[in-house]
Amino acid sequence: MGVRTNRSMDALAAKAIHGKTVLRKWLLNVFGISSLRKRIVVFLTAGILGCSVLMAAVSYNAISTMQQNKIKTSMAFDLYQQSMKLTQIYNNLLQVTQQMTPEGNVGHLMESYSSASDSYSRYLLKLNISYNIGLITFSNPAMELVMYYSPEDKQAAYANLPLREDFAMRALPNVAGYADIQYQPPHLSLCRFSDDQVVSVTREIAFSDGTRKVIYVEARSDIATDINALSNSVNMPYVLVLTDREGEVRYSSNQEVFAPGRSLVLKGTSGTTDGYLWNRAESENGYGMTLLLPVTSYNHELYAWKNHMFLILGLALLIMLSIALLLLRLINRPLRMFESEMEALGQGHMDAMSYRTGISEFDRLFDQFDHMKRQIQQLIVDVEQKEKRRHQLEIEKLAYQINPHFLMNALNSVRWLAVMHRQADIDKFVSSLIFLLNYNLGKSQETATLRTETKVMRAYLDLQQMRYDFEVKLDLVEGSYLDCPVARFILQPIVENAVCHGLDEHGKLEISISPDEAAHIATVVIRDDGKGLSQEMLVLLRREAPDPPDPQQTGWGIGLRYVRSMLKSFYGDEARLHIDSTPSLGTTVTMHLPYGKENAM
Repeated sequence: MGVRTNRSMDALAAKAIHGKTVLRKWLLNVFGISSLRKRIVVFLTAGILGCSVLMAAVSYNAISTMQQNKIKTSMAFDLYQQSMKLTQIYNNLLQVTQQMTPEGNVGHLMESYSSASDSYSRYLLKLNISYNIGLITFSNPAMELVMYYSPEDKQAAYANLPLREDFAMRALPNVAGYADIQYQPPHLSLCRFSDDQVVSVTREIAFSDGTRKVIYVEARSDIATDINALSNSVNMPYVLVLTDREGEVRYSSNQEVFAPGRSLVLKGTSGTTDGYLWNRAESENGYGMTLLLPVTSYNHELYAWKNHMFLILGLALLIMLSIALLLLRLINRPLRMFESEMEALGQGHMDAMSYRTGISEFDRLFDQFDHMKRQIQQLIVDVEQKEKRRHQLEIEKLAYQINPHFLMNALNSVRWLAVMHRQADIDKFVSSLIFLLNYNLGKSQETATLRTETKVMRAYLDLQQMRYDFEVKLDLVEGSYLDCPVARFILQPIVENAVCHGLDEHGKLEISISPDEAAHIATVVIRDDGKGLSQEMLVLLRREAPDPPDPQQTGWGIGLRYVRSMLKSFYGDEARLHIDSTPSLGTTVTMHLPYGKENAM
């Protein structure tokens, strides 16, 4: 039963696949959409129609939701900005009142002023008070009137600006406060020469002699200007209201709609009341700030926006249809041109053709295609030239192998002539020279180790001591580190620099080679007592070798450049080479070489 069921399911699946294949072929035959051009037409038409229906179905809900969210978000953001700005002004004013308390700098001076007996001291203290208040207000350009007010005689004990003749402290409305501190909403400045809207803070204090004063500070407020600018920018009549803890209106940007003294008790952060959409924020100082918008204005903006959106949707559909027809024409023509070029390439035509369709993507495609044809032609030429060059290199390689081989045979002949004629010095000289040439030309079978490098250096010094009269002191610490692989030919160039450019006729050359078993580092120190190097030459030699080489690096520079290159190639950044020199005292070259590695060249 199980086998029979599986066979039935396989048969049904095969029939379904066959049915889909037949249907696809039937659609292709009926509608004739086998070509790319026809498929583009069909797919673009179907896509545009589908998108249009979908956009028409969801546009109303989407537009409505977006506009509502936009207006509410904008109201919340604008309210937040105004709330933060007003809170910042109140905080600045509160800091100024703190400076004017007896514990503050200005308050301390004011207390001294009150207790001063002679007129001259009071005059100096008054100047000092004015100076300190000027310092405080200088940091806040919006601040205007600052004064001490005496509630007993209802006069200002001190003010930085002239007061209005009809001012009354107790007539100022309070929007919030606690203890002896009260916050006043926007009102007309108490300064005689100012018509600005300001917010103020009053603070009752008592001096040490029992005298009670009221500190009054005010700062210019742009709340009314900001609300008017906001209303004009979006063409909607916003209203900003400040209420106290009991919900009583203390300030309104439009007193005809919400007059001061009216009760406006709202719960939450947003909602609708009396035909107004509102958003509310509670200040940390205890007052409430509410931004209101008439519902009629809100709906009018919503309807206007929807009409504009439907108009844009209709225009977008027309533009999409036009673009679809244009795309069909722009794509079909370059594809036909590219098809003909491919057929020509298949027939062996390599000639480059310049096509400009006006579409950067197709132009780049044709340029790459022409570049590919030129590369194929160049590859054919390169293969022929490489074959000729390979043959030439084989001939040159044979010549390079013959020349050193001839030189070594000639030197061996000279050596044996010296042996036959019992010329021991010549025999020793030529033997050392043959050893050096064998090692430097790579003919020697010896591996490059610190021991072989020392042997090569010793052979070179033997040759030079036959010509020059100088002393060599070699301090070599024996150990297994001498048999570890090192970079080839790194000691002789340093010694050669010391002999040829550093030592005098009867100089002394000291060479020290020792290991640091703990750090696995071999230290090579080569020191001469010659004429030394100038500061300019020392700076030039310490500089990393440029590529290409600096033409000023001759003599010392060439050898050091080679040694640095070998150390860099063999050790990477682990090896170190340092050179020190003092004029008339000599030069010291120090190398720190890691050992115990298996990275010989």
